[in-house]
Amino acid sequence: MHMMICLACIASLGATAARAAPCDRLSAGQRKLAHTLFKATHPYDCCDDTLDRCLKQFKVCKLAKRLRDEICRRLIKGHSDKQIRGALDRRARSMTVAIKNASFDLSTAPLAGDRAAKVTVVAYACARCPFCSKVLPDLHRLVESSGLKGKVKLYFRPFPIRDHPGSLEGGLAFVAAARLGAPWPYLLKLYAEYDSFSVDKLAPWAARVGIKEQAFKSELKSAAARKDLVESKKEGLRNGVTATPTLFINGRKYLGDMDHESLLDVLDEESDRVSRRQFCDR
Repeated sequence: MHMMICLACIASLGATAARAAPCDRLSAGQRKLAHTLFKATHPYDCCDDTLDRCLKQFKVCKLAKRLRDEICRRLIKGHSDKQIRGALDRRARSMTVAIKNASFDLSTAPLAGDRAAKVTVVAYACARCPFCSKVLPDLHRLVESSGLKGKVKLYFRPFPIRDHPGSLEGGLAFVAAARLGAPWPYLLKLYAEYDSFSVDKLAPWAARVGIKEQAFKSELKSAAARKDLVESKKEGLRNGVTATPTLFINGRKYLGDMDHESLLDVLDEESDRVSRRQFCDR
């Protein structure tokens, strides 16, 4: 029974647990700093003690294991004590309950993932933001076919950045594709072709993903499409969006890193939290 519980706990920690434990790969010097950080870090949920003591309890808070592994991953990457403490602080502020959650009108927002999923991510992104071109396709894969399938649903909100040439046209193209029923295929195409972007290619790319080109051109020029884009931008500004990509997790603004491993871990954590699966046997 003890082994069954342990295996279930490992499985419930998601895809990140399938890889070798990062703490096993630390050098002697990194291991010493890791133990110092373990003694100085308090998990922001499910255990009130220091991280090193939380990890020794019989019913271990899963978050303690996640934070342990994050510290070790960052040490392997060469992050300093100050950088790691800063990253842990941003994660804590992102994942704890906000005083006032953001509000959204998602009635027409493109959805990816299972509509019944308990974790909702709202992503504001610009068509000409290079980081968006990496983060949005990665999030789409995670919620549609990878480690977060069934756990997380993703909504997209266009947010053109004025300083990015082509952002208005790209934002209108996102909206036009959504109004014609192919938001995600078009978004993925546009980001896949990020380096070869030009306004003249927006309609041909729509045809490539099955949208009738003439209908797309008409929608691009429509007052309705422009209104949708303006409302999305206004909503983002009301929610404190100033740069892209900006993510909200169940209404809370996410302040942490957006690399694949970090997003997978924090969204899996949120799924555990809302499903009350926060503990496992050591």
